[in-house]
This record gives sequence, structure tokens and C-alpha cells, in this order.
Amino acid sequence: MIWTVWRQQRPVFITLATGLVVAAAAILLLRAGMVADLHAGNIVDCVRRSMESCRGEAARDFQKTWYDLIHIAQVVVIVVPALIGVFIGAPLFAREFEQGTHVLAFTQSVSRTRWMATKFLVAAFPALLFVAVLQLLVRSWVNAAGELGPLAGGPYYFTTFEAQGVSPIAYTLFAYTLGVFVGALFKRTLVAITLTLGVFVAVRGALALRREDVVEPIRVLSNDLTDPYAAVERGQVVVGTGFLDAKGAVVADPSAAKTKCVPNAPIEVSVEDRTACWQQNGLARSFRDVLPIDQATTVHLLEASIFAGLAVLFVLGSVWAVRRQV
Repeated sequence: MIWTVWRQQRPVFITLATGLVVAAAAILLLRAGMVADLHAGNIVDCVRRSMESCRGEAARDFQKTWYDLIHIAQVVVIVVPALIGVFIGAPLFAREFEQGTHVLAFTQSVSRTRWMATKFLVAAFPALLFVAVLQLLVRSWVNAAGELGPLAGGPYYFTTFEAQGVSPIAYTLFAYTLGVFVGALFKRTLVAITLTLGVFVAVRGALALRREDVVEPIRVLSNDLTDPYAAVERGQVVVGTGFLDAKGAVVADPSAAKTKCVPNAPIEVSVEDRTACWQQNGLARSFRDVLPIDQATTVHLLEASIFAGLAVLFVLGSVWAVRRQV
């Protein structure tokens, strides 16, 4: 049974193996060239320091050359799970049902559940291995660039977050099982591919926009009423802003206080005078609700658990869809 499934999936396996070899060679060569540029520009120490201490011409030239390339590599890691769901998961059963080849399998001594489980696992393992190795290669490249690369944007920078930790594996499991379920349910390859891509993008986008619901944001207070990002550390994600009154309560309508401080004549008002006026009208301090940097790993794990839970549901749905097939 495994041998039969392997032969059916052989083109996919060859494509994955070839793609991984090409990607590994390209990443390792580019990484070696990047490290050589770090040494040539004498900016190796900048990799471990914040950008404030590395603003020389050599650092700027390095970023101009390498930042976008590393960023593209992260994007590839983010896109690959969707491709696996669309081109491996969706056709896995849809093509069998569409072409009628499942009838031969159903007439053999092997049960439907075993047939389905074998196809599911034999196709899933190489796909997950491909994503895991690709992620490790890209992460090695990203870490080598350090603070001169995408890591300078902090752990919540969208490509860094989604290409690091357990996220790529979780996304792959979600996309693959989603494709398998949709293909088994609708029995049409094109329909399965379209729905898999649409649902995957929608769910990914929805959860990415609601990460502040996964962990409790922390409130950062500031006496600076004019700078919206005062006292916010680099890498923190601002999910809410506002003002507090003298008693520490949130001001429901700060625009009313600000309106009172708008001069009637077109004259220039200093920051100090504007701040003093706002304070006289009830705006004592500003606050920013941010996602703490040290909680990035927790966000990864919690988000991955959501995708893993959805994957389990899709697997159960696939079993139901296959077993009811005549």
C-alpha cells in the first residue's frame, strides 16, 4: 500500500527534493557572501547591537544589498505552506474521486480508513520535512544578519514572526489538512484548490490581525502627550492608544480637550504650550497598549495550537468525507 501511494506521489516528492536542494544551495551561498561582506565592512559587531550604534556608511550599504534578499527568503517560508495545501493537500483525494481511481482502492482488501491514512501520511511527511529544513536554513541566514537584517524590526515584524518558531509547521499542517478535507468533500480538484487558498488566506489574515487577543497587552504610560510612540520600545507592537486623566481613568473623548486648545488665529503653538493646554483640559498622561516582546514565543505557541486544533478537525472531517464516498 505504501509503495503504491509513493508511486502516485512520486512527482511531488521529486519536486520537493529538487526544490529543497536548489533552495539550500542558494541560501548557503548567499549567506556565505553576506558574512564575507560583514567582515569586509568591519561591521560584524553591528549584528549583535541595535541600529542606533551602527549608522555608518558600511552598515547602510550592507542593508541596501542584503535586507531585501533576506526579506524575500522569509516571504518564501511564509508562502510555502499555502502552496503545499493547494498543490499537495487539495488534489490528494479530489483527484482520486474526480478520476474514479478510488473505486479500485475501495475494492481491495485494505480498508478505506487505512487507505486514507496511508495516503495522508505518505504525502504529509515529505512536505513537513521540506518546510522544516527550509525554515532552519532561512533562520540561520536571518540570525547571521542580526540587527542589520529583519530582526531589527523586532519579533512581531510580520515576516519575522510568521517565518520563525513553530509557526511555519503549524501553517503547513493547517493548509495541508484543509486542502485534504476540501478535496475529499467537494471531489473536484479545481474547486478544492480555490477554496483551500481562499480559506487559508482568510484565516491567516484574521488571526494575524487579532494577536492582541491571544496574550494580554501591557500598558505603557508616558508624560509626553504629543508623541504617539513615546516610551514604546523598539520591536513592541502598539495595539491601542489613549489618554488618562489626573485620576488615572481613560479619557473617553480626548478630541474634545484637544479642540479647546486649537488657536483661533493661524499662529504657531509650541509643543510645551500645547501640552500644558491639554493637561489643563483633563489629559494628564498618554498610554500605549503594547504586545510585550518577551511574550512572542507564547504568541507563537498559542497561535500554533489554534491551527493545530483546526487541523485535527479537518482530519476528522476528511475521514467522514472519505468513508461516506460511494
